[in-house]
Amino acid sequence: MILILIYIFVVYFGKNYLSIYQLGLFFIFLGFIWSLLQFKKFSIKTLFQPIILILVGITSIIVEDMLVLRSFPLILSFLFFLSFIYAQMTKDFFLIKIIEKFKKLDNSERNYLKATHSIWIVITAINVIFHIYFLFFASIEKWTFYVTIGWYILLACGILFQIIFRKVYEYKTTH
Repeated sequence: MILILIYIFVVYFGKNYLSIYQLGLFFIFLGFIWSLLQFKKFSIKTLFQPIILILVGITSIIVEDMLVLRSFPLILSFLFFLSFIYAQMTKDFFLIKIIEKFKKLDNSERNYLKATHSIWIVITAINVIFHIYFLFFASIEKWTFYVTIGWYILLACGILFQIIFRKVYEYKTTH
């Protein structure tokens, strides 16, 4: 999370002082450092973000385009959206796995979490659409706002919707 914020601020402030080549090299370096920090927890899940960052850095140098550098949060959001779709299709609900690390779930809680996966597919799809809009059609200032703060607002709205959904879900299952 901290490295992503560093990434965003370097793109925003670096655009005026560094070339795309220099920014690309910096992000390749940052991706390698990030990979090393993840080495203890070595897996595809822990390494996909740093690898994507390295690829974004390399691609930005090749095509010499700032949009490529700004695309990193969109790529991550899109992959997160795809992970929810994949979980829905395979019925391998990772929200259940995450929560079960902290709490034992009964069947009603499992069924509720399965139902909320669809909500998160919609929320992550909205997030991807916003990322696309702010990447291609908004100023870099608006893009910076969305990728640092705006998506947290969307996430908070999603959580609020999920809380409301839970109340409705519990009411329907008990009446």
